Amino acid sequence: MLFVHKIDTFSCKPELLLTMKKLLLLFVAFLSISTYAQDDVTYESALYINDVSISEIPRFVELHKKFTDMSLGENRKMTGEWLFRHWYGSGHTFVIYTQYKSMEDFHKDADIANANIRTKINAMEDESAKEALKLEWREYRSFANGHSDEVRAAYKSTGYYQSDKADFDTPFVMVVGRYNSSGAWGKMGKAFYDWRIKSSVDDGSSLSGGVSYHYMGTSSDIEVWQCYPNLVEFAKAVTAKNTDSEEATKARKTFWSLVDGAHEDQIYIHLGHVNTKKGIFDLAGKDR
Repeated sequence: MLFVHKIDTFSCKPELLLTMKKLLLLFVAFLSISTYAQDDVTYESALYINDVSISEIPRFVELHKKFTDMSLGENRKMTGEWLFRHWYGSGHTFVIYTQYKSMEDFHKDADIANANIRTKINAMEDESAKEALKLEWREYRSFANGHSDEVRAAYKSTGYYQSDKADFDTPFVMVVGRYNSSGAWGKMGKAFYDWRIKSSVDDGSSLSGGVSYHYMGTSSDIEVWQCYPNLVEFAKAVTAKNTDSEEATKARKTFWSLVDGAHEDQIYIHLGHVNTKKGIFDLAGKDR
């Protein structure tokens, strides 16, 4: 049930009216998602690590694997986690995407991960080794100083689509586009899915792709992503002359008609992900 609060617009300040307008648009956008995609939802946390120097990148990856491995256990709530290095665009050095079945799981998981690490550190009998590991954990956490984060929602019907032959244990390329919408988020996201994602996976030019929507934090309304085997294959895909089907052409026009303002593009390189079957953080590449 919705309760509507009547506002005397003549007594409101202009900045308050602008805030109210933004909130109303956000509410309408969420309604458009929920009515357009009545299917299972995955919540995805995105943690952006900023200002890591090139010389420090190998050390961050080393520590990330060590402490991710220590954090894992059957009590963890996340269903997947992926580490990417920023390759092209503006902003952060790394992004860590972590998936959850519910927001309840999201809120519980960080405490569980930290508790798992503490338990394993405290179980060490060698005091000098224990102290050294504590220093490394402090070093690892310091990389998150000045970080930013958000939570996004992805629906089963458009959130993920992949090739049956895709191999993700490689340093594949992920291209991300971030857009704001002037209308229905679900309609706009579905249009991109029909125009670019499904067709490029089906014709073999990309490995996978999907659409997510802003849920919590500060970010763009809609995020679209596509994965390619490497930078060369990505360049081939974006420069190839494609003849869109009638359906794809219609979807392309729908998508661009709903884009509000400028958008941003980012290119990432996959560094590794949590292998839930092995219970480890698996570095990208065979036998790593």
